[in-house]
Amino acid sequence: MKKCLPIIFAALLMVSVLTGCAGRNSSPEQNNATVQNSKTNISQPVTSTTGDSSLAVSPTASAAYEKLIAYKTEGYEKQSIADFNTTLASTPDELAEFLAEVADVGSTISHDDENYDFFNTSISFSSHELYCEHMGEEFTFNIPLSKQSRPCGYLDEDGETVYDFTCFVEADVAYFIKAPELVTVAERDKALLTFKEEMQNYLNGLSEEEIVGGDIKKMLKTKSAELANSLSTKNMKLTPCDIYMIEIHNAGTEITK
Repeated sequence: MKKCLPIIFAALLMVSVLTGCAGRNSSPEQNNATVQNSKTNISQPVTSTTGDSSLAVSPTASAAYEKLIAYKTEGYEKQSIADFNTTLASTPDELAEFLAEVADVGSTISHDDENYDFFNTSISFSSHELYCEHMGEEFTFNIPLSKQSRPCGYLDEDGETVYDFTCFVEADVAYFIKAPELVTVAERDKALLTFKEEMQNYLNGLSEEEIVGGDIKKMLKTKSAELANSLSTKNMKLTPCDIYMIEIHNAGTEITK
């Protein structure tokens, strides 16, 4: 066994289609927690929502980028999850090194990078699955949702449009890959991304009155149960969303459900 590899991760710059692990209500501090196992410290990359793509690329991040992009081989999507994840990291030491590389790239990659989707989906999902397997935790996929309407006609301090009505939802969906040797990378990625896309489409289709006056949490959970059922297969099971935050701003009034 190699010597101890203490890892201090940079913020992982990925859009909302990220997986997580058990403890869906955990705080960022909890997500940063490390565990001592076989003399190797394994830390999960931390999600960042800053969206700052202007960060300079360090030599470390550049080297990590080149190493990780090597996994984007022709037809990699057709590999099984078992084969692909084993290629990424098969020992605790390799996992610690791999997660550090994911964090290095995630802290600097730009949204317009031609390989952004590869890092944001296949690499992101697999890195969290490997971490959760190491920790003995379930796989979960974080799906932040939002609906905005009635633009106010001015921008906030960050240059973003201000809306008179907004609804923000934070939710996780747990999933279980029963037979990773029979599920391809493409099948997993499509199932998770479709789940998020359809949940966002459903929220977009609700009126302001339905969101404010109805049981929005129940409606979202019902829709997520339908999606979990339709997207699950005998080899990969998805569960209904665990919704842990709904925040609504309506004409200056804040509503938390």
